[in-house]
Amino acid sequence: MARTEAAGQARDNAGGGSRVRLPRFSPRKSRPQADLQEHEDAWLDSLEDAPSRTGLQGLRDKFYESLGGTGRWLEDAWNFLSTSLGRLLALMIVLSVMLLASGYAMSQSGQSRENALETLLNATEPTSNSAHTLYTSLSQADTLATTSFVQPGLQTAESHRRYVATIDEAVIAADEVVRGSALAGDHSEHAAEVQELTRDIQRMLPQYTGLMERAQANQRVGNPLGVAYMTQASTLMRETMLTKAERLLNITRDQVDEEMRRLTLPQLVPLSGLLAGIAALVFTQWVLWRMFRRRLNRGFLVSTALMLAAAVWVISANSASWLAGTRGFEAASDQFEQLTSARITAQETRTTETLTLLTRRTGGRSGPEMGDTANEVTGALDAVTPTADPERVATTRRALTDWRVSHSRMMAALQQGDYARAVDIAASQELVDASPSTASSFQTLDKGLAELISQSRTDLRTHITNSLKASDSVAPGVMVLTVLAFLMAWLGVRPRIQEYL
Repeated sequence: MARTEAAGQARDNAGGGSRVRLPRFSPRKSRPQADLQEHEDAWLDSLEDAPSRTGLQGLRDKFYESLGGTGRWLEDAWNFLSTSLGRLLALMIVLSVMLLASGYAMSQSGQSRENALETLLNATEPTSNSAHTLYTSLSQADTLATTSFVQPGLQTAESHRRYVATIDEAVIAADEVVRGSALAGDHSEHAAEVQELTRDIQRMLPQYTGLMERAQANQRVGNPLGVAYMTQASTLMRETMLTKAERLLNITRDQVDEEMRRLTLPQLVPLSGLLAGIAALVFTQWVLWRMFRRRLNRGFLVSTALMLAAAVWVISANSASWLAGTRGFEAASDQFEQLTSARITAQETRTTETLTLLTRRTGGRSGPEMGDTANEVTGALDAVTPTADPERVATTRRALTDWRVSHSRMMAALQQGDYARAVDIAASQELVDASPSTASSFQTLDKGLAELISQSRTDLRTHITNSLKASDSVAPGVMVLTVLAFLMAWLGVRPRIQEYL
């Protein structure tokens, strides 16, 4: 047996091969492949497991975990914002929002102001002028109607024509007030009251003209009852219709003044937004300098210059609008109001003068009323701006003086019982004793005041137009400059962002 094994080993050696016999062992019980893999990668899981954090960081981690996938996205975004590139992009986004928001706010405010000024110029102010025309036309119609009763003989065709034309002006003015108040209804809190007052006047106007026609009919046949009808009609006009017309004029005039004052105030809130945008641009350039150690950025310099140009434009427009709406407009408005009030007072005094002559009342308030009227007219003429026609002002002053003198002569003749001479002084269109009559003097005075009022209204509208021109194109211009500033800021920061890509 020993020889046999030795012989076999010798054959193996002779064949050139070598075989090593390993010792036998019993392998452990094999485990599933999945368990082997889990066991082999367990050390990786232990490395990924981070220790749980406490405090605010722990609360933040729990919040992100409660959101699931969204929490992971938020955490990644927060981690990105913690980087230099993330902070730079976040700063640029905030800057862009501030620039565009400030430009949009300024643009909307400028457009709103421009629209309101157009409404003031095309609706509110014409409505106020129509109310003024209505007031003066009613007063003038009553003056013409009462004066016709002291004319020798029947009423002349010219006098009747002027009376009818004045009534027509009042009717047209009332319709324009109603339409204008409806057009500016959204911008006026008194639109309902304006329309109600106008409709009351429109309802009373046929009553007045009816009474006056009845009075003139009685006068033509020589019936003394005509004076009673005329007095009743004049009382309706002066105590009711003119009172409502005066209230209407005051409302519309206050609306014009209030709107002009509001629309010429500086736009401080939107302007502060532009200034905040400029401050944000300066701050962003400081941050870029701290991050990249480069002092100047051409894109940001151009962006800052554009925002400064927008701010200067707005400030200049606000200054021009404020100057036109305060100094110029207020002066023209005061002059317009004084001249209008003086003309109305003069017409009422002329009516009182006529009634005094018809009733042959030598006492009462005629003298003091004339004195007060003369003082008021003189004050209105003194307030006329130097740009007015000096010759027209001088003619109006002479007419006022002639009216006062002729009125004194008429009252003296009436007190002496010379009624025919008093009527001649009051109603004649020619010279009486080489002096103008009250009728011709008053006509010259009324015409002069009307022309000065028209010129004053032209000046007033010129100041409104100047305010509108100052605000014109500000809204789109500021928006364009702001958008260009936004683009230039991003072009300026683009090379810095590319350094991270």
